[in-house]
Amino acid sequence: MPLHQISISASVFILAVIFLRFLLIHKLPKMTFMFLWGVALIQLLVPVSVQSQFSIFTAAEHLSGIFTVPQSIPAPESSTVVIGTTVIMPPLTEHVTAPITPLKTASQISPIVWVWLVGFTLCALFFIVPHLRYRKIYKMAVPIKNDFIKKWQHSNMLWRDVQIRQLDHISTPLTYGIFQPVVLLPKNLDYDDEKQLALILTHEFTHIKRFDTLKKWILAASVCVHWFNPLAWGMYILANRDIELFCDETVIRKIGENTKATYARALVRLEEKKIGLSPMISGFSKNSTEERIISIMKTKKITITTTLLAIGLVASVVIIFATSALDKTEPSTDVDNSTAEPSAEAVPAFYQGAITTEIVPALSQGATATDLMPHDLTFNKKYDVPRLIDGLMASKYRAVYMDNEIVLRVTMDNTVQISKDNGAVWKKYDTDEIDAKEFAKWLLINDPIPGYSMKEVQSRLANGAEVKHLVFENVKEMYFIIDRNGVQIELVQPEKISSVLIDGQRMMITSAISAQMLKSFYDLLVSNNILSETHADQDYSERMKYLEKNLPNFIVSK
Repeated sequence: MPLHQISISASVFILAVIFLRFLLIHKLPKMTFMFLWGVALIQLLVPVSVQSQFSIFTAAEHLSGIFTVPQSIPAPESSTVVIGTTVIMPPLTEHVTAPITPLKTASQISPIVWVWLVGFTLCALFFIVPHLRYRKIYKMAVPIKNDFIKKWQHSNMLWRDVQIRQLDHISTPLTYGIFQPVVLLPKNLDYDDEKQLALILTHEFTHIKRFDTLKKWILAASVCVHWFNPLAWGMYILANRDIELFCDETVIRKIGENTKATYARALVRLEEKKIGLSPMISGFSKNSTEERIISIMKTKKITITTTLLAIGLVASVVIIFATSALDKTEPSTDVDNSTAEPSAEAVPAFYQGAITTEIVPALSQGATATDLMPHDLTFNKKYDVPRLIDGLMASKYRAVYMDNEIVLRVTMDNTVQISKDNGAVWKKYDTDEIDAKEFAKWLLINDPIPGYSMKEVQSRLANGAEVKHLVFENVKEMYFIIDRNGVQIELVQPEKISSVLIDGQRMMITSAISAQMLKSFYDLLVSNNILSETHADQDYSERMKYLEKNLPNFIVSK
């Protein structure tokens, strides 16, 4: 998913959290909002979405469908004739006035990426430079010789070694460091007030136990990545406030609710001066003092009712606002679809250009041009032998392709490897990355009825599918559409050839393919440890029987 789409999706959730915070900040346990901010961070930093039928985006798509008049994808007029199960089509280049030219590859970094990199760098410096500057000052702190502090620390040991030091450059207590935390106390603090010292140390040690400094770093990282999104900055400010509110709430519950007034007075006395402390430390009174005092005074005992309300609210908000719309692109589930009468939109056509009997000898045996149209054999365990697809999914490959010139495989990391000697030696090919939107326009012009269907292709491209481009020495070109649904190959070449492709969910096979070539394809699956020899022979035999029985225009050249 592109960065701007991630940011927009997360912004909807952030807005929902801000609204709930405005209404319920003093009525629900503070952990509620810490959890919600954690979900927002995952949305911003982890490019993975969870689909839900209850998502607000699903509802938005549904409403859009109700109020939008469906429009068919424009395609050039065609003289396609359907006779039974035979489709006679004019050449795809009949309506194309300009020659087919490959898309310009994205070999250079776009200006938008440069702008983002500059913003990211400046934002990172905004957080890192002050932090490094103040760490130099913090190192000037000296150990504290105070019997109460030593006794308190001894009775509140943590698994990390925590230093408590004194610094005269600060006016409020603070904590810095993640794995070697240091608590800094101002020199002008009243060290004779043991109650106040206990509150301060409990507060700072609570920050340390919860790795709040690390949380602040992660929040800063999300702002750097999404520096262009004002809601990301709003989340950073409010989440930092809630870290302090959650810490205050914990201190009150630990020491006792009868200490609320004392704690609030200590907070007022320790209100920090505006000295521009680094955002990468946990300060005792870093955030809005007024909001903290109100929250402290309104802290109440957590009841079962409040807990259940918080859990239900969190679950509802996450499901509705943090999930994405359902992917309504459903692959065909019945292999019999390949024999149905195709429409101008649904007829597969991976290939372009002229057809010659030299390339496909089957044409000289009575086959028509239509016999070269690929048949989409979507895998269905009710009709097909499931070992073929299961074997591919269990292997280290996502797709395997073969024609009468090359054999090709796409690995799980989307690397393209090609062999020109039937799989004896493989060579890794570097591919160019293509802009998905530009590719959709190019495909609509040059191949209005591609394999699968234009509607499905456009849906995959709109949902973030990668498009890779590869040019061979003989001017043949391939475009790879890759996403979680599998690998689709759009082949551009002067002449049509027979071929076989199996990807994550289906097999595409040219109907005029020879039995020998199909057998070679299964040998390729065996050599790549996708099928055993026994399973390959069985699947090959059953597939040949199915093709001969169900596809009248399928010709097995001998």
